[in-house]
Amino acid sequence: MLKGSGKIFTIAIPIIVQQLSHHMQILVDRAMLGHINPEFFSAVGNSLVPYSAVNSVILAICSGATILIAQSVGAKNYSLSCRYAECSFIGNSIFPVIAFLFFFFGSPFLFKIMGVQSPVLEYAVSYIKITSFNLFIVGIIATCTSILQGIGLTRIIMVTGIITNVLNILFDWILIYGKFGFPAMNIEGAAFATLISNFTAVPFFLIYVLKRKKIPFKIKIRNIFKFDFKLYKNVFKMGIPSGGEYALWSLGNLFVVSFLNRIDIMAAGIYTLLFSIKGLSVILYAGFAHAGLTLAGQKTGEKEHKQAINIVFKCLSLALIVCTVVAVIFCIFPKDILGLFTSDILLVNFASPFLIFVTLVMFPQAVNIVIGYGIRGTGDTRWMFYTQILGTILVITLSYILIFSAGLGLWGVFITFLADEFIRSIINLLRFWKGREVFFLKPFERVNI
Repeated sequence: MLKGSGKIFTIAIPIIVQQLSHHMQILVDRAMLGHINPEFFSAVGNSLVPYSAVNSVILAICSGATILIAQSVGAKNYSLSCRYAECSFIGNSIFPVIAFLFFFFGSPFLFKIMGVQSPVLEYAVSYIKITSFNLFIVGIIATCTSILQGIGLTRIIMVTGIITNVLNILFDWILIYGKFGFPAMNIEGAAFATLISNFTAVPFFLIYVLKRKKIPFKIKIRNIFKFDFKLYKNVFKMGIPSGGEYALWSLGNLFVVSFLNRIDIMAAGIYTLLFSIKGLSVILYAGFAHAGLTLAGQKTGEKEHKQAINIVFKCLSLALIVCTVVAVIFCIFPKDILGLFTSDILLVNFASPFLIFVTLVMFPQAVNIVIGYGIRGTGDTRWMFYTQILGTILVITLSYILIFSAGLGLWGVFITFLADEFIRSIINLLRFWKGREVFFLKPFERVNI
């Protein structure tokens, strides 16, 4: 099943390293702050829920460029690939700027709706206002990443991620604790550290994309500023269903966090920490999902339907192997893992059973993510949006019932997410496998290169 997976690993491993580095930024922030003040810990957790949600929606919309560039490269139509790349720089930057205005001016109102209370409320507002400046560079980085992933050149993504993470840890230490004459800025220091380190990624990406000879087409700066709106509409149409999918998932997550904030001031912090830790498993196989999207997209352009199918299943097999290894580690060392992020023994003992339970969620979630990326690679970005509608309704309804009516609290949340991922994994896998002839051939036939 895994024979001939060389191209998958070539694309996947750099992405895994880059995403792991990005996730470490978040975990380092939370670990340092959690040992200073548990309220900082909760504030970052509440901030990351809406910010990560909006950021994920933006990146999902930007993924339309990845799909179209990959399909054009597969069809050897490099001029069209170049045009998609050029129009995406400005197009992909429009929504992040709007999101910045929302977070910078509307965050106090947002957190109040989420049920965040003082003093966590004030800490969360301060943190997200600084962090939101990252949105000014999201469109640029996302477009560069789309170009590189569409072509299959992902090593620079890994290198940039490592550099960014090292700088983030250094600036965290300096700004949070107040080293080298800087004042101890605590939670604001963590936000500034992330902001500064992320901005360093921009010149690395731009120089590589604009100057590297391995790029099979030449991007012209003057064409970027001309902004071909008619062509970008194709990118937007391809990406918007994925954006809608992430928006719906995030909406369900926001409801869950608001429910937990009604129970206890620390409940949302524990929940977001556990899912951040679980996110490590996603990161360790997400590269295989991205590889599936890229290679399935290229095979779409080449009209190689069966190869696209086989590639996605190889990626899924690799992802499930990763999940198995991570699940074993989480089950053996739950307290040691949680102890990295807080010195509160009672909190560690309370959260340990939840971390073990979370390992059950990993496997159906891996099916949804990898199969979903494979589906998008063929040009069909709507199906996962439709199944997410069902998932969001289920999450909001069932979590409310289990948390409040059944009195299960946090257990109700994790049971809900297990049910959601399991049900949708069966639906998506059956749609992919049983209906694959209809499912794949129609998207292939719709591609106009």
